[in-house]
Amino acid sequence: MKMNRFVACALLTPCAFAAQAHAFDVVEAGEPVVTGEPSRVGPPWNHRSTINIPGTQTDIAFGGYVKLDAFYDFDYDLGTSTNPYAVMNPGNKTDGRTSFTAYESRLNFRTQTQTDYGRLSTYFEGHFVPDGKFGLRHAYGELNGFLAGQTWSNFMSFVGGTRTLALGDPKGYAFERQAQLRYTQPVGDGTFSAALENPTTVIARNDADVADGESQLPDLTLRYEYKRLFALSGIARQLSTNNITNTIDDDATGYGIQAQFNMPFSSTTSLRGSATFGEGIGNYMGNPGNVGHRNAPDVYVEGTDIETIETQAFGLSLNHYWTDSWFSSAGVSRLEQDLPSGYGDHFETLDYAFANVIWDVTERMAVGLEYQHADIEQVNGDANDASRLQASATFQF
Repeated sequence: MKMNRFVACALLTPCAFAAQAHAFDVVEAGEPVVTGEPSRVGPPWNHRSTINIPGTQTDIAFGGYVKLDAFYDFDYDLGTSTNPYAVMNPGNKTDGRTSFTAYESRLNFRTQTQTDYGRLSTYFEGHFVPDGKFGLRHAYGELNGFLAGQTWSNFMSFVGGTRTLALGDPKGYAFERQAQLRYTQPVGDGTFSAALENPTTVIARNDADVADGESQLPDLTLRYEYKRLFALSGIARQLSTNNITNTIDDDATGYGIQAQFNMPFSSTTSLRGSATFGEGIGNYMGNPGNVGHRNAPDVYVEGTDIETIETQAFGLSLNHYWTDSWFSSAGVSRLEQDLPSGYGDHFETLDYAFANVIWDVTERMAVGLEYQHADIEQVNGDANDASRLQASATFQF
């Protein structure tokens, strides 16, 4: 049965892309613009028409999409957005389960204002993952390269990512949204950005649960991107319990580096990838808003001290446009963390594979089918795997 699933995965052969976009240019009211955050769902990269507020230099735009996801879980219920860590919970076992959800549907609102200091842009977005309640994804403002608010971490990049039906990048990619203060500066054909970001210390516990610590200093992240072909980022952070565990008051230093690439083979085919290494960066390696990302903690307790957890990860995907409206992507990724034997119920390695085919029916509608497979091995040696088939329909507005 497992072999048949991988055969099905291979037959869905390799496309798509997610590229970095910036705040939109000032345009006349009613004219189409390309706006803010890079689209995760395909064309038309969030083309919207603006509305001018009479008597002002401010244009506004509303947008978002409605998305239906239909899942069939073969082995474990992986939740409303694919959460491979659900495999570690025996209560999620199933002999086969179908479920539908529209929780990923989202709403966003943007403004752009011409000021004496340049263009001022704001962006606000929310969705309904994971429980149907409206939750904040992005809320930030930008002026002359300065950004303040909540958005994607400066440690991550979309250069090496790919388009999937499952929400977020596959495991093995840095993926986090949080409050930050960032400055971005063009450098030749690329951009350099530095940010101070909200610090969170996730502490592993022996019972497979985690606890939050406190940090005195913000996380520092740096990133350089070149022509959407290459990105290199780094992070340095202080990790601390600050007496929050009652018996331990200690701190440690975390650091990490990530490289991503996009290698076009032709106008229709590309290979994309990511590699990440570090210590104490676990909470950057997951899906924000999804409880699963807390399964990769930053530190563990050793006596009266905390020790950083070594993390390494990679992802690779092959992307291919069959036509202007049909494309596929197929990929594999891996996330590893090094924990001592006393933390046996935590995961040690997570392997993930996917393959999809997506049809952009119109510029505002897409449908697709995706196969997903997750394989987890825990520190105590237990190993389990799960497969999911996902069909989706997305309507942008």
